[in-house]
Amino acid sequence: MPLEKPDWVPFGNFGTMSIPRGRKVERHFHDADEYWFIIGGRARISTEGEEHEVGAGDLVCTRMGDEHEIAEVYEDLLGVHILGELRGRRRRGHLITGRDPK
Repeated sequence: MPLEKPDWVPFGNFGTMSIPRGRKVERHFHDADEYWFIIGGRARISTEGEEHEVGAGDLVCTRMGDEHEIAEVYEDLLGVHILGELRGRRRRGHLITGRDPK
């Protein structure tokens, strides 16, 4: 049985991420803050209007509503993602500007 998040933990979602070399994650935003702890690999990301190269030991912090993406993965990217509590319209998932999910 998987471990469930206690009600008092202020995370909306969390888990591991594994993105293979050559793959991208399209530009999107969330109705929550998001954090990525990079464990391995290397990639070029964009968040809060700036590009960065990230690798093992880096922490990427993106505020609610800020668009971000993984533009290029140079070496298989491994990490942990944590999504804060949903706020505002409280929509789930990757939100794309110009598309209004139900």
